[in-house]
Order: sequence, then structure tokens, then C-alpha cells
Amino acid sequence: MTKGPLDGIKVVECSLWMLGPLAGVMLGDLGADVVKVENPNSPDGSRNLVSVAAWDLELPGGKSSMFEAANRNKRGIGIDLKAEGGPELLKELVRDADVFIENFRPGALERMGLGYEEMRKVNPTLIYGRASGHGFKGPEVGRPAIDGLGQSRSGLMWQNGRAGDPPNWNTIAMADVMGANMLAYGVVTALAARERTGIGQQVEISHIMASIWLQYWAVSACMLRGLPEWSRFDRDNAANPIYNLYRCADGEWIFIGCVKPERDWLPLCHALEMDASISDDPRFQTFAGIREHNTDLIRILERQFAKRPRAEWEERLRQESDLVFDRVQHIRDLPNDPAVQANDYLIEVDNPTYGKRMLPNHPVSFSETPASIRRPPPGMGEHTAEILKERLGLDDEHITELVVKGIIG
Repeated sequence: MTKGPLDGIKVVECSLWMLGPLAGVMLGDLGADVVKVENPNSPDGSRNLVSVAAWDLELPGGKSSMFEAANRNKRGIGIDLKAEGGPELLKELVRDADVFIENFRPGALERMGLGYEEMRKVNPTLIYGRASGHGFKGPEVGRPAIDGLGQSRSGLMWQNGRAGDPPNWNTIAMADVMGANMLAYGVVTALAARERTGIGQQVEISHIMASIWLQYWAVSACMLRGLPEWSRFDRDNAANPIYNLYRCADGEWIFIGCVKPERDWLPLCHALEMDASISDDPRFQTFAGIREHNTDLIRILERQFAKRPRAEWEERLRQESDLVFDRVQHIRDLPNDPAVQANDYLIEVDNPTYGKRMLPNHPVSFSETPASIRRPPPGMGEHTAEILKERLGLDDEHITELVVKGIIG
């Protein structure tokens, strides 16, 4: 197998739930050797999470789909950091590591002597990546946080739904996933800087900032124009009716993305079999006219799309080469999507417990050093002895002694 771009990079990950662990997944996909550290007496809570937002997360064998999704390409070691000798053992693991990742509540690892200042004494070139909810400065540093915090505090909850709707939590963990992306991005950037300078550094991200960045365009536009908020989308009153969503005769939806009405109006009318009374209607010949009479045009387009199933409209729309449109799909549609198949956006992974499943591939494609999925998520402490022998050169007797002392599990 061709080696990934981070082959040879050693990562020690001491993180929980989704935010930190998913950053570890991204580094592991890129070829890094990621060692996940868990307390054997109190492991990552996502291991046993069976439901969230009323969704059942349990897989065959009692495994949690959250843990499985956020922990591939890792080896697992059990270290009780609260036991005497536990922090010292973790420091030994970090001594020759390139990266350390954590997302404990700010201050927790510092109290154990495992903060950045202590870790850099052990390893001056270490990249120390950490994530929190509210950031690492100000009066709210120590507050607990979770995905919904990032969405609520950043304004993101007001971007879902239509005008007049209450704020809405998007249950796909947007703050966690975006935060993980930012953390992995920061770590990789710090590794690149270290190549030039030889200097390690601390990398920090937060739920709030990651969620603000996810709204980059909206937040920037509001700040630049002095607006209090970004307008929520209402398809029933879309300012540009030919940049909108429509239900077809079979109940499936289609998205039309015509941003230049003066250019796109007539080709769209031809594709949709509009009669001349509509295509030549003076109300719809300019963007200003379309905007002024938007609700009338929306009703017209709704009636037209309702006349044929989506596949037939797609075929007709394709005949007009410059029209922007696409189907509105469900997750269940992704495995059969031709673009998803051709680009390997989902790939089949064989897990020893629950068998073969289609899972998201690494999001970035590399021509010479491709990312890959090489390992299933580790069992609790599955590789403890292996890692201690390989990294620290410990023998069986020493490992047994650590078990007896309750330091490892």
C-alpha cells in the first residue's frame, strides 16, 4: 500500500466524544500512527452511547456508531491518568511523539501536569493540539461544552429553518465536525512550520470559532454591511424563484440554481415546457421583475414541476447545458450516486464485528500519497502491551507491574 502524506508521524490522542477523536481520524487517514489513550476505568463516553436526539446508535456487538465513526485508524492504550504514575507514563509516550491532541475541559490536564508547558519540557518539538467550547481566554474558559454549544453561541442555530421559526439545533454535530477539521488543519500546518523552523507549538480551536468559520460568508457579509443577522431562506418566498427547490410529481425534490435570470430564463422555460404566455411574460424578463413577482412565479413553477417525475425533468434540464440544477438526495441515495461511486467518496470497510459497511472516505484526494482506512476502531486498551513494548521498550514483567498498580488496563 502506498504510504500516506503523514506516514511516520506519531500522534498521541487523549480526547473524548467527537471533536478531538475526529481530528485524530483525519490524521490517521493521512498515514499517521495515532495512539488513542483512554482511562480503563472511565473510557471515552461515546463507546457506550446508544442514542442521541432519539436516534438509535447501537451496532451489532453492542458497539456505538458514534465511537466507530470517530476512531478508525487508531491503536488503543488504557492509562489511568488519575492513578499515581499514570501522567508519567503518558509523558513517556509523548517523549518521541510529533503530536498530542486533547479536548478535556480547559485546566483538567494542566492539573495533572500534562499541559503544554509541562509537555514541551519533555518534548520541545511537540505539536500540542487542543480544543474547547469557549476558547482558552476570558472568564468562560472552564465552562463545559458540547456540540450544541457551538451552534447556539455562534448564531448557527438561527441559520436553519425559515423566517419566524425558532432556533434549531442541527443534530449532525456541525460544530464538532467543523471543529475537528480545524484542529486537524491546525496540527498539519504546525507540522509544516516545524519543518522550516524546528519549533513545536500549541494549536487551539474552539466550538464557537469553528461554528463562526462555518458561517464565514454570512458573518462577513453581516459585519461588512452592518446587518444584525443573516436572512433565513424561505422557499415559498424566495427572492429569486429560479434559485429554489421544487417538488416533482413523484414526491422527489429538485434544486434549481440559476443565478443569472436574464440569461437562464428562456432556456429554463424551454426545458420545463413552458408555453409562450409564461416564457414571454414581461414580468419575468429581468431579475428585477422576477424579484418583484417572485411569489407568482414560484406558484407557476410549483405547478409545472408537479407534472413530471424528477428523472424526467433532470433529462430535459440536461439538454440545456448551462442550466445549474441537481437532485435533492437523502443519505440513503449516496451509495448509488454516480459521482460518489466514481470518486470513491464512500468506500466499503470490513469490520471484524459487524461486517462490511460503506463509510465516508477521507475528504481530500492525493495523487501520490493517498489517504487510507487501515484499521477498525480499537477495543478498550486493545494495543496497550503492543504500544508499551514498541514505544517504551517495556517487557512483560514491567507491563504486569503497571497492571497491578492500576496504571494501565
